[in-house]
Amino acid sequence: MTVLLDGRKLKEKIQSKIEILLKEIPQNNLPILGILQVGNLEESNIYIRHKLSVATKLGIKTQYLKLKEDADEKEILEAIKTLNAQTTGFIMQLPIQTKNVSSVDYLLNQIEKIKDIDGLNHYNQNANYVLESDSFLPATATGIICLFDEYNIDYTKKSIGVVGQSKIIGKPIANYFEQLGIKVRRYDINTPKDDMHLNDILIVATGSRGCISNIPLKEDVIIIDVGIHRLDDKKIAGDVILEDIKQNISYLTPVPGGVGPMTIIGLILNLLKSYGIQKKTDIYKKIFQP
Repeated sequence: MTVLLDGRKLKEKIQSKIEILLKEIPQNNLPILGILQVGNLEESNIYIRHKLSVATKLGIKTQYLKLKEDADEKEILEAIKTLNAQTTGFIMQLPIQTKNVSSVDYLLNQIEKIKDIDGLNHYNQNANYVLESDSFLPATATGIICLFDEYNIDYTKKSIGVVGQSKIIGKPIANYFEQLGIKVRRYDINTPKDDMHLNDILIVATGSRGCISNIPLKEDVIIIDVGIHRLDDKKIAGDVILEDIKQNISYLTPVPGGVGPMTIIGLILNLLKSYGIQKKTDIYKKIFQP
């Protein structure tokens, strides 16, 4: 029997705890979440509305800067400078809708490392997440770790396959596991998949539907499906086509309702970690106390 890892339920549980902790903080000292958007992509608008809504519900202050499509580098750098100065931590919503910049990575690297709660600048992408306590694992990866912990899945004693090597999910979470001394196998579009059956856990984050179809997997494998796709019949599904998996799945993140809800809570957790470091409080640790 497959156990579903319920991201919605865990999100609500963590949010309730955060809400209680934030009520102990004076209004003039609350954390401030910043969001920088360049352009008007509807998908980005939806994500941003959701992030702002969750933050507001929790009592977190927000600062949202929206620049016009094709804003130039100088305007974006000025907005980054403002958010560096005025927020606890912030994100630059990707993709940015402009051709008038030399490099998106250059822009991300202008975010102060303590404010980079998306974990996308050079420091965080190359950090030792285990040893460097001021580093930030990207939000989705943080959310996945929370799911493992909630369901008492001891990933430190498993071999883990990470399918997809994006800087938002695959690469940083694989780095984190390796830094813990865990056996990790990395896969991308060009990687042979003939040893995939050796992995106890598979984290699938490719954005490609059916990317592990008809590949032999380990019996009782744990599958973390990060993908999200809208099918022709309007249903939402992940990267994994479950009908193509012949082996028993012991734990599975459903799509929707698995990793998705945990991504936003991962961002809020990173914000509160940054707040704790800057204000020298233990609010972040208290979230995880019984």
